[in-house]
Amino acid sequence: MRIAALTGLRGVAAVAVLLYHIPHNPAFAAFDIPLFSRAYLAVDLFFILSGFVISLGYHDRVMGRPGWAGYTDFLVNRMARVWPLHLIVTLVFSARLLLNISGNPGIDLNAPNIISNLLMVQSWGWGTEPIAGNSWSVSTEVAAYLLYPLIAFIAFSRWAWIQGILAVALLALVAGSGRGVSGPLDVIDSDTVLTLLRCLAGFSLGVLAYRVADRRWCRALIDRPGGFAAVCALIGVALWLPGKVDLLVVCLMPALVLNCYYDGPAARAAMSNPASFHLGLISYSIYLWHPLVRDVVARVMTMAHGRGITGMDGLFVVAMLVATWLLCWASYALVELRGHRLVKWLQRRAQRRLDVREAAI
Repeated sequence: MRIAALTGLRGVAAVAVLLYHIPHNPAFAAFDIPLFSRAYLAVDLFFILSGFVISLGYHDRVMGRPGWAGYTDFLVNRMARVWPLHLIVTLVFSARLLLNISGNPGIDLNAPNIISNLLMVQSWGWGTEPIAGNSWSVSTEVAAYLLYPLIAFIAFSRWAWIQGILAVALLALVAGSGRGVSGPLDVIDSDTVLTLLRCLAGFSLGVLAYRVADRRWCRALIDRPGGFAAVCALIGVALWLPGKVDLLVVCLMPALVLNCYYDGPAARAAMSNPASFHLGLISYSIYLWHPLVRDVVARVMTMAHGRGITGMDGLFVVAMLVATWLLCWASYALVELRGHRLVKWLQRRAQRRLDVREAAI
């Protein structure tokens, strides 16, 4: 089940992360956009969206019929969604390191790093590093998928309020750790479990938001004229507050997700339009590929500067954005969709073989 506004919200978040990362390459330092200086929090929005959307699509199937078969089918579906692209991106980024194409020499292609990245467990706190930098968050989401039955069970029990308090407490712990890169919650280190806790806390808030989404009191509070604009305004004010109160911003995000779920006129206009929806479809590719495109274009621009070609940096940025869009569109069609179909075909084939064996016994 796909709700256009939620898809569009994911697209907007992915573009925000892209714009946040552009000036992280020194060649593009002049293109720092203050509006996106805290767009690292869009990753927390991804976590909340994942918890909500996964519950929307799988809660009844996983929790309505508890058992190994339903759980396995859920995990296969999730891995079919995230693993094919993660594999291709990891292989390309590994080649980038080996060939030194704007590579990061700080990442060692040793056995622990390679194996943990292929298994998507590289950012679970045991010191292995993500070969494709942004894949740290995908790795932590895999842990959330594995724990989904437990998270959902608590979220739909009488202990849900404790889960909510714990999720906020975990986010406060992460924010107060002092390990944030660009802000308190921007903890992405591979040698700490705090990165994993950041994901699990946001994911839990998304599952809890789904639990209350169809409650009468929640609709009355959120689904009202001006509700979407009010939530966006509150998040905007929180982003500009001194002291980088990241925790407040993240605590407001479930309300934004609920507004998009209710699909009111304002949310529909902002998030369901063709541009936002298209960006939402290719958002996973945007998230994983854009650092590579940025760094390759930065290297080309630096070479151009060395040959006396200057004053065209803005055109290089535009070219980078267009190249990212084209690559990610192709990646979505050729890797994400086909990879998903391939994994599901392999699952069906394995199931048929199992059925034949059982029938022969």
